Amino acid sequence: MKRLLVVTLLLAFGLLALAKTTITVWTLFSGGEGFLVTELINRFNAENPDIEVVEQIVEWGQFYNKLTTAVAAGDPPDVSVMHLVLVPDYASRGALTPLDKYVSKEILQDYVPEILAKAYYDGKLYALPFDTHPIVLYYNKKLLRQAGLVDEKGEVLLPKTWDELLSYAKQAKEKLGLEVGISSEIGAMMGDRLFTTYYTQLGGQFYDEKTKTFKLDPDKVKKTYEFIRSLYTSGIMKPMDYPTAESLFQNNQSPFHINGVWVMALYPTLEGLEFGVTRLPTIPGSKPYTWAGSHTWVIPKKPKDDPAKIAAAAKFIEWFAKNAAEWAKAGHLPVLKSVLNSEAFLGLPMRKDYANVAEYLVSSPNVKGWLEVMQKMWEIGEAVILGKMTPDEATKELVNFVKQVVED
Repeated sequence: MKRLLVVTLLLAFGLLALAKTTITVWTLFSGGEGFLVTELINRFNAENPDIEVVEQIVEWGQFYNKLTTAVAAGDPPDVSVMHLVLVPDYASRGALTPLDKYVSKEILQDYVPEILAKAYYDGKLYALPFDTHPIVLYYNKKLLRQAGLVDEKGEVLLPKTWDELLSYAKQAKEKLGLEVGISSEIGAMMGDRLFTTYYTQLGGQFYDEKTKTFKLDPDKVKKTYEFIRSLYTSGIMKPMDYPTAESLFQNNQSPFHINGVWVMALYPTLEGLEFGVTRLPTIPGSKPYTWAGSHTWVIPKKPKDDPAKIAAAAKFIEWFAKNAAEWAKAGHLPVLKSVLNSEAFLGLPMRKDYANVAEYLVSSPNVKGWLEVMQKMWEIGEAVILGKMTPDEATKELVNFVKQVVED
């Protein structure tokens, strides 16, 4: 009898093990961000014993090449991180599973509408965003006080316009004998993110929602490149890569720093760095438009659908989005209204100092081919900064490239 009971229990446990659905998830996060994602995945697994999420971290520089290869080979992960801007490219190739019948209406109604709208392609939902990450302005309080950039109360002066920022940065650089007045990397940060910010503040558009056509204003493109070039010809900024820019700011060698909110996972932990964060300056008369990207979850399409895995994957990505207040410790802004306005988010260090950036976010247009355009913008921006291309030449290059890739 005891032997029969043991056998029965073993069979029962075996059936439970068989009932568990295992899903693979590809992520590209490292450092503090990576730790938070892994922690959330572990929490999900603990709360959902019928599902096991197995994370695989893929190096960021190789992530999309590997994902494209895996999809083509018919062996992609069950869930993958994907930047929102790339959803149209993958969805148009049939590489993603539509999520409409797997995601609850309740969570869709809670989204910031402008973000959720870009998760659709051809009328179908292909991604579930879980953050938005704008660029912001960081400032070193210690250096600015030493440079005399304080008001009558001794509070650090925060630039509201670009002219004020350049003036403050120049004063701090010269008075303190610093290498730069503003630090930032010349690739994506200048070529795409700052370009998009300044171009939009000038009144430029990338995409006309009414006519459903991509558009660039050559005059405003040229003015944007002229502005970016002036940051370097003035001596306020110097060409540098991302690690160098980070090192300067983290080691109190740069009074101002342009970067994304994602470094808020790190900066508060650094001993000796007395910093603040605020939105980027604005062109007088304009609104404080700011570039922002978004991370999403997608379910890559496989040769044969597995309903159990798709259901488990959908449950995971919806759970993650609802628990975005924890993910927001990485610095990102939540995209669910209930989380964005929660004390769990607003109570995090300095979040109230830049949460209002969410009011004027500008994300990349929801069009096929944007990845190629974005990479071209990095290349052109760098050429302008290094003096290898004039703003006029850069404008012609970008406008012509867009016509070939997006408009045709």
